[in-house]
Amino acid sequence: MKHFLLFLITFSFLCQTHLLILLSATTTLPLQLVALLSIKSSLLDPLNNLHDWDPSPSPTFSNSNPQHPIWCSWRAITCHPKTSQITTLDLSHLNLSGTISPQIRHLSTLNHLNLSGNDFTGSFQYAIFELTELRTLDISHNSFNSTFPPGISKLKFLRHFNAYSNSFTGPLPQELTTLRFIEQLNLGGSYFSDGIPPSYGTFPRLKFLDLAGNAFEGPLPPQLGHLAELEHLEIGYNNFSGTLPSELGLLPNLKYLDISSTNISGNVIPELGNLTKLETLLLFKNRLTGEIPSTLGKLKSLKGLDLSDNELTGPIPTQVTMLTELTMLNLMNNNLTGEIPQGIGELPKLDTLFLFNNSLTGTLPRQLGSNGLLLKLDVSTNSLEGPIPENVCKGNKLVRLILFLNRFTGSLPHSLANCTSLARVRIQNNFLNGSIPQGLTLLPNLTFLDISTNNFRGQIPERLGNLQYFNMSGNSFGTSLPASIWNATDLAIFSAASSNITGQIPDFIGCQALYKLELQGNSINGTIPWDIGHCQKLILLNLSRNSLTGIIPWEISILPSITDVDLSHNSLTGTIPSNFNNCSTLENFNVSFNSLIGPIPSSGIFPNLHPSSYAGNQGLCGGVLAKPCAADALAASDNQVDVHRQQPKRTAGAIVWIVAAAFGIGLFVLVAGTRCFHANYNHRFGDEVGPWKLTAFQRLNFTAEDVLECLSLSDKILGMGSTGTVYRAEMPGGEIIAVKKLWGKQKENNIRRRRGVLAEVEVLGNVRHRNIVRLLGCCSNNECTMLLYEYMPNGNLDDLLHAKNKGDNLVADWFNRYKIALGVAQGICYLHHDCDPVIVHRDLKPSNILLDAEMKARVADFGVAKLIQTDESMSVIAGSYGYIAPGHHLHTNFYFYLVLMISSFYYICDCLFRFRVYLAYHVLFLNEAYWKLYIKFYSEQKRITDACYCYRAKQKFRCMGSRCTVAHEEKRERAFPLFFTFVTCFSQ
Repeated sequence: MKHFLLFLITFSFLCQTHLLILLSATTTLPLQLVALLSIKSSLLDPLNNLHDWDPSPSPTFSNSNPQHPIWCSWRAITCHPKTSQITTLDLSHLNLSGTISPQIRHLSTLNHLNLSGNDFTGSFQYAIFELTELRTLDISHNSFNSTFPPGISKLKFLRHFNAYSNSFTGPLPQELTTLRFIEQLNLGGSYFSDGIPPSYGTFPRLKFLDLAGNAFEGPLPPQLGHLAELEHLEIGYNNFSGTLPSELGLLPNLKYLDISSTNISGNVIPELGNLTKLETLLLFKNRLTGEIPSTLGKLKSLKGLDLSDNELTGPIPTQVTMLTELTMLNLMNNNLTGEIPQGIGELPKLDTLFLFNNSLTGTLPRQLGSNGLLLKLDVSTNSLEGPIPENVCKGNKLVRLILFLNRFTGSLPHSLANCTSLARVRIQNNFLNGSIPQGLTLLPNLTFLDISTNNFRGQIPERLGNLQYFNMSGNSFGTSLPASIWNATDLAIFSAASSNITGQIPDFIGCQALYKLELQGNSINGTIPWDIGHCQKLILLNLSRNSLTGIIPWEISILPSITDVDLSHNSLTGTIPSNFNNCSTLENFNVSFNSLIGPIPSSGIFPNLHPSSYAGNQGLCGGVLAKPCAADALAASDNQVDVHRQQPKRTAGAIVWIVAAAFGIGLFVLVAGTRCFHANYNHRFGDEVGPWKLTAFQRLNFTAEDVLECLSLSDKILGMGSTGTVYRAEMPGGEIIAVKKLWGKQKENNIRRRRGVLAEVEVLGNVRHRNIVRLLGCCSNNECTMLLYEYMPNGNLDDLLHAKNKGDNLVADWFNRYKIALGVAQGICYLHHDCDPVIVHRDLKPSNILLDAEMKARVADFGVAKLIQTDESMSVIAGSYGYIAPGHHLHTNFYFYLVLMISSFYYICDCLFRFRVYLAYHVLFLNEAYWKLYIKFYSEQKRITDACYCYRAKQKFRCMGSRCTVAHEEKRERAFPLFFTFVTCFSQ
């Protein structure tokens, strides 16, 4: 043993001596090379972005040019032109993960280090703080998730530090306040807690401070008003308390101030009027009260003012008209009263005006839009009256015109027919009259037009251009539908209920996109056109309360997606077509008060419908009706009389069936043997279908051959869906993954579907979020595609919600249900708001929500997902029955989330909670008539006594109130963050 210890000591001494000799024989440059190679070895680089970090072109350092060392030409590295010292290391957006080697400390001449846009996790590498020459440090958009390590005070020359969008916890680092040269500090988008230290008001040169999106509490420190050089202050999306400190008015150079969504109360302090350089003021979504101070009129440089979602009262101060640089004014969702100052219409640069959901009266400014710059106008849900300004679209830039729920009168300005920029027009629930201007429905960008509940008359437009949604219900047109009404190739929803429409329904030619048709409550006569079968995407058909005659076309029953049919209160005759027995998608069917006869279909939804669905048809019989069909009784007696006559025929028939069965079995064996032979042949000779290609989205420790071998030995099927089968596969290294094998050629229409998957799989492979199932890679050849996912050991939410694993039903407790719901909201928020391009899932349901080992939710199965570019829309129906929104299909994800909330939290409260969710959905997406019902429901809530043992949950749901569930365009776009807030408030 002594000899062995003596050997170790001697060996260690020789190694250290050799290392010292090497170090003394080299310059600092080889040390930088060693540091770079160490950094590369510690990183996970699935895309091999650092492939050129290879010193092999220079076998020895002595052969390389000291003035132009080889690493200065490597990617992400910049050297000083004279000294060849490494000054910049930019590893941003390279899809890197792993750890940062502590050898980075040897890059001692580094001035700029950028690690942003990667997937680094765990603790931040404190060795970086030994790079004392650093001027800029950017670690934003990663997942560092520890408390902030000590040592940053060593970076005495640091000017820019960006740590935005990480997961740091604990208090803010106090050491930062010792950095006297720092000018930009961004610590937003993490989980820093406690409060903002008062010492953060002592930075002598700070110009940019972003602390938004953390978990801060407590009051705002007045010391922030001492940052004399500050130009940009962003501290929104926290949970502060108290009021706005008046010291904020002492920031003479401030240009941008964002304290939105912070729970701040009190008044808008008049001292803000001292910020003469201020260009943007955002105080929305707080609890501010009182009147808007007139001193804001002194902000001559102000371009954007957003005080929305507060509890402000009083009139809009006329001093606002003095803000000649103003481009955006948002005062929606307050309690403002009085008239809109006429001078607002004369602001020379105004392009956005949002005054939605107040109690404003009077008229719109006559000159509104006369500057030719107006883009968006929303003054809905007020008590405004008078005409719509003639020059509202003078510059032909207006995109949104939202005026619903007011008292506007007069006709529509004829200039709107030439407003080619218009995309959405919502003027329902007013007192507008006259006719629809010729050309309005043909505007090239107009996709949404709602003119319902007005007094429009005259001709209905013959052509609907590019409209996807057209609602003209509740008017008095007094004419028939044009023959070419269905030629609009993009029309998805057409509603003309109670509009005094006469004549017949035109032939359904060109209705390939239509999925909701409402013509109830009119005076339509004639028959239902048989070519309604051309409307292959039709989901809802309502022709009730008309004067239709003739038979029910059997073509309705073969519509592939039809779920709701209402033909009640007409004069239809004949029978209910027997084809409806095969209509598996139907959920509601009402033919009451017609003149139908014959039996009710015996399968599908029909045995479960209420008898009222058939009331008023004296000739109907069978099924759920008490009246049996005469043919059924006669057939029963005939069977008893003919039983002996048919015995010989039955014997002969049995012999025929036995022979046929034997022939079928033999044919099956022959076909199965042939297919097995071809399968084995193709497996052995892969050239016929091409080689397997593995596309990896991170570093993988297995090959395509390993995956194939595991699948051939595995019989553990996790599930099957419309796009393929999912297997559990254990790789040679012990790693367990989930393999989704997409359906092959034998299923029709799947070649095109598989190509679509391959086209989008690369984008989905780069999605990195804690609540999205990670796509590890993709294996494919000419015939087959397999997607490789991380394995989720706790299965899916559907199994647990419905207690399929009753012994392990961990979702039963409140904490896990909350955590799952919050995780789903976070995942969907990421897909909708942070992904580029935006991804709309379109098939969200509990079976597509997987649960990892810690019961965290992961959104999965992007088989029908859609990548959405800016301003792109969808017209294809996708998803699962029961989770497709009854309104527009673009809202399916939000509708699913409502369904999930009900199914996950139904036991918490009684019907009071569920009724609120129901109203919330309809307020958001269907009819503004629910809005008044919703408000009335809340106003009378205290009078409702109900057996609900979760009073806190009820009170927390109140926090959404009229602020969160509103029928406003902009708020709908933020639907998931609002429900995010809803889920969060349950946990408090």
